[in-house]
Amino acid sequence: MKKTIYHGSNSIIEKPVFGYGKVRNDYGLGFYCTEELDMAKEWGVSKNAGGYANIYKIEMDGLLFLI
Repeated sequence: MKKTIYHGSNSIIEKPVFGYGKVRNDYGLGFYCTEELDMAKEWGVSKNAGGYANIYKIEMDGLLFLI
């Protein structure tokens, strides 16, 4: 099953890079995504600049989940 996820950013990100980001984020280093387009749009903008809601499709079959 494929799922659509979104990432808000001040730039277009064609392909996420492992290990890039801010270590002091809420859940540590990572590439944060959401299933909500509006949330990604909100995360992508700042007070002084617009942003982007990057869209990705991820194959969920075979992935393990921590709940």
